[in-house]
Amino acid sequence: RAASFVMVLCSLPTSALELFSPSDFAIKRQIGQLGFATETEWSYFGGVRNPLNPDTPARTVEASDGAVRLFDAELYGRRVLLKEYLGDANEIGRNELAVYRHLRQLGGEPGPVSTMAGHMCADEGFESADFIALWKQNLPQTAPPRAGNLWTVFEWEGLLTVSNFPKAPQQRPFWDFNGRAALSERRRFLKTVAKQSVGAVAWMHGRGVLHRSLGGSSLLLNTYEQGAASRLGLKVTDFGFAALAAALPEEEVAKALRRGASSPLQVFPLLALNDLHQLGYLLLELVFASLADAAGDVRRAQSVELQALKRLVEDVFEDDLQGGFREYCCEEPGWAEAVDLLDERGRAGWKLLQQLVDCHLPDAVSRVSAKDLVGSEWFADL
Repeated sequence: RAASFVMVLCSLPTSALELFSPSDFAIKRQIGQLGFATETEWSYFGGVRNPLNPDTPARTVEASDGAVRLFDAELYGRRVLLKEYLGDANEIGRNELAVYRHLRQLGGEPGPVSTMAGHMCADEGFESADFIALWKQNLPQTAPPRAGNLWTVFEWEGLLTVSNFPKAPQQRPFWDFNGRAALSERRRFLKTVAKQSVGAVAWMHGRGVLHRSLGGSSLLLNTYEQGAASRLGLKVTDFGFAALAAALPEEEVAKALRRGASSPLQVFPLLALNDLHQLGYLLLELVFASLADAAGDVRRAQSVELQALKRLVEDVFEDDLQGGFREYCCEEPGWAEAVDLLDERGRAGWKLLQQLVDCHLPDAVSRVSAKDLVGSEWFADL
């Protein structure tokens, strides 16, 4: 159990988010860490490139080292998740606090976001000999925290992310000899995840929040049981890079104005398209990774990863997802079930994904919003 030290009260506005002391917690174990990836879009002199040439990529992705450590802990006898923001990542934590403070101030019913209980800030007591000795005794495999790091406290809502669902083991009923019943359940589960994801983004945007780093690891599920679609719950987490409509970064506003926003009122809707664009590829990867038959083929498994799919859609088929890309998928061994799911209700799944991936185009601001997409025909049977 963390020793009791005098804490320096951080100059962070809390608005009902409690400021805790280390002595309030019993830290059990480190359960992971979060990093981030920077994606760079490249352009070339003359504007011409060969999409199949690996020496002229359209984009590169560079991953960072771990910036946030995650801990399983107890707070007054109840299980919680602790996030420790390392070094420069303190700014990420402060930003996450600002988002939750904003949502608390708006009031209303709790939304589809992870539940923050509060935070704590570490002073020089964390570097005392007594604290370090106690830490090493209880968590010998984990480096002790440092003074100055910000910690946030979340209600324990599990670690089941959308990104890990495709590989989650499933139980098949003994009577389901050919696996068709299990496949039907899986398809319904995937569509439910998709609908709730779109709904969660609509909820955020309706409250003036841009996520700006949406990915499969930032969507939490309450179950991986594919037969439990009717009780599935989804929540958005990790708001460290989020932005509020009332406090948009100057560089983002300038970018929106260059992309065609004709007034300040159009800036937020234009920037909101980035979340929808990311969601489109997130869902595309989810469907194909969950339904593709890789059969132990490493190359085929890698072909349904997000960046591989993005290269195909944007670089090879020039954004023609429901046309050229779909035709390509129809010829790919093992992708038949994914194609069939998206073909439901007059290819409504393809239409939805096309609308989402097209959100990198400025004119999409007049055609697409998360609120409207919740009513997609693809979701009509849910």
